[in-house]
Amino acid sequence: MRNRGFTLIELLIVVAIIAILAAIAVPNFLEAQTRAKVSRAKADIRSMATAIEAYRIDYNAYPNDVGNGWPWYIPDSVSTPVSYITNAGLHDPFRAHLTSEYAMRFRYVNYIAGRDAWCDWGVMFPPTCTTPATTGWIGGIRQSITADAWNDARDLFGDWKMSSAGPDRTASFPFLDGDLVYDPTNGTLSTGDILRSQAEPEATQHEAP
Repeated sequence: MRNRGFTLIELLIVVAIIAILAAIAVPNFLEAQTRAKVSRAKADIRSMATAIEAYRIDYNAYPNDVGNGWPWYIPDSVSTPVSYITNAGLHDPFRAHLTSEYAMRFRYVNYIAGRDAWCDWGVMFPPTCTTPATTGWIGGIRQSITADAWNDARDLFGDWKMSSAGPDRTASFPFLDGDLVYDPTNGTLSTGDILRSQAEPEATQHEAP
C-alpha cells in the first residue's frame, strides 16, 4: 500500500496557521515583558524612596543628587557607609542599553540641593560646590535657573523626585519642566516617565511650572 504524504496546499495551510499564531503570540509576549519591567521599576523606585526617607530621619536632609561626579542619579550615600538600601545602584530596566553604570540608575533630583547648592553648570558639577546654579536646560534651551524655578518645581513634586525612563527609554530632562507621565492605558509602549515624588507616590500628568 502506497503511503500518502502532505500535499503542497496542506503544507501552505499549516505554515499560514503557524504564521497567524506567531503574529498573535509575539506582540503579547513583548507586551508582557514591558508590563513586567514597569512593575519592576515601580517596585525598585518604591524601595529607593523608603531608603531616602530613612536617610532623612538620620541626617535631617535628603541625600544630594550628585555622586561620584554624576548629577541627577541615585547617589551611593544611601547604601554607604549606612546601608539604607543594600544596593544604591539599582538599574532602571528601561536604560539597560546604556554603557555607564551610573547612567543606568534611576533618575533622582533633590530640589533643595538644586536651589541652594549647585555650581554654574560649565563643568561636570563638582559635588563640593556651594554657589547656586546659574544656568541649565529648561525646555531644551540652556538658560538661567532661578531660585523661583526650583521652588516652583518643589511645590509641584515636594523635596525630591525619582523616575524611570519608561518604555520609550527616554528620560525627561532636567526635572523643572512639566513631565509626561507614563500611562499604560495609552498603550503598553506609550511615551512618558514612571514617576514617584515626595508629594505624589503615584504621579499623574503635570503641567510645566
